[in-house]
Amino acid sequence: MQPRSGSRSHCSNKFPSSFYTISLSLSIESTLLHITHSFNANDGFNYHSGNSMKKCMTIVLVLLMGSLSAIIAQEKVVREQTGANAIQFEQHYIAQDSTNSVIIPFRIRYDFFVFTRSLTSAVELFSAHGEVAVELLDSTGTSVARSIQQIVVTAKENTSSSLREQFTQNLFTFHLPSGRYSIVFKVEDKESKRQFVDDKKRITIPKTDSILSGLIPVQDMKAQKFSLFNLGGDVLFSQNYGFVFLSQKVFTTASYSLSKLQLDEEQKDIIDTNVTTPLTLFQNQTITGSMESNNTVSLSCQGVKGSNIHYAVFNGLLLRQGRYELTLTLPDSTKIKTTFAARWQDMPVSLNDLDLATEPIQFITTKSEYSDLRKGSRETRIKRFEEFWKKKDTTPLTAYNEVMHEFYRRVDFSMTAFRTLRDMNGVITDRGKIYLLYGKPGSTERLLNPDGAPREIWKYNSLNKTFTFEDPSKQGNYKLAENK
Repeated sequence: MQPRSGSRSHCSNKFPSSFYTISLSLSIESTLLHITHSFNANDGFNYHSGNSMKKCMTIVLVLLMGSLSAIIAQEKVVREQTGANAIQFEQHYIAQDSTNSVIIPFRIRYDFFVFTRSLTSAVELFSAHGEVAVELLDSTGTSVARSIQQIVVTAKENTSSSLREQFTQNLFTFHLPSGRYSIVFKVEDKESKRQFVDDKKRITIPKTDSILSGLIPVQDMKAQKFSLFNLGGDVLFSQNYGFVFLSQKVFTTASYSLSKLQLDEEQKDIIDTNVTTPLTLFQNQTITGSMESNNTVSLSCQGVKGSNIHYAVFNGLLLRQGRYELTLTLPDSTKIKTTFAARWQDMPVSLNDLDLATEPIQFITTKSEYSDLRKGSRETRIKRFEEFWKKKDTTPLTAYNEVMHEFYRRVDFSMTAFRTLRDMNGVITDRGKIYLLYGKPGSTERLLNPDGAPREIWKYNSLNKTFTFEDPSKQGNYKLAENK
């Protein structure tokens, strides 16, 4: 999908839109080694240490304990985030002559649940139990349909970082007459009794219309099965995506217009206007929802007269994070409109804040360039930040910047893994800086000496490097003692 001449491209930069949403003031008094230079192709950041020492910013943290994500969650968010949510669900209707189907797929991240050690497993395993309930209310508020599913999930690790990367998903299907319905979606964790309730979503099934569904976002299509993103009606940023819709009529082409919505969603940046796109057609077919064995929710084609499936594919490699509006115009002038977000599911938490994201750059650049990144208005600093990472992007033809992602993945880990009572921001500790520059060591060894300082040895065999840290205070404040 290429922007038309004169339209604004959606690939002007790669910094996540959520970067503009949270302001977290960070500072702590600490002395750091001045470390400079650039990204190393051997999975590390080169550096050299000078004799000059400098004072860093003082980090004011709202909480002394708790994870980085918990801290950021308490800040005021002034717009919708397009990172990952712990619980997501979406709703779609499929109109038919005799009965209408309402499909409600859902996706729940493991870290919503409280996991406990399994006593029946021969290997170390953790399990969690939950319940998902969906109820539909008609226009008078009367319950017309309700269904419950029990959730049982297991995990090999009971760490927040591991649980955030795993999820369970499934779907509900209801059969209802035409009308307007409210959806009450509830999830409960059995161990903690924690609940999530959303009663804000609505769905309308029209009585008579040649269009038999809305636009349903899908990842791809194989063997007449469409794989859902299942991200609450959204898609993944920097990935190709498509939309499926059903109609009584048959179409082979359509034109579309795509705009990126601004903060208040009243202004739009036009990306594409009246671009013709082909439609893949499945005549006399409808779709039904199903759960696949590979933990994927899909829509399967099923033969039925009077219903035709249409599938439009879009190039999303340059699609940046944010909210979008898509209008599909059919040859008979019928328009189908939808809004959706392009989400970065595993976006590092540290990218939510400008100051927090800028601070670690001091370890991979020169003093003058780092100083420039911190000068000027917020808009100027954002622009310079984007330009800095654009120069390091190894895949400029996509919106996804792998180098930046890896760097801030290390920042997220270091923030909490290496923080101490003295340095609450683990990135600015010696261990945090080495992890930031070189990544996870190939092996680590901790030596406890009753008559001396505890030592920690990190080995990077592929880089032929070994770092030794010592803790003279015996309070977890490890300092770099040897580098060879």
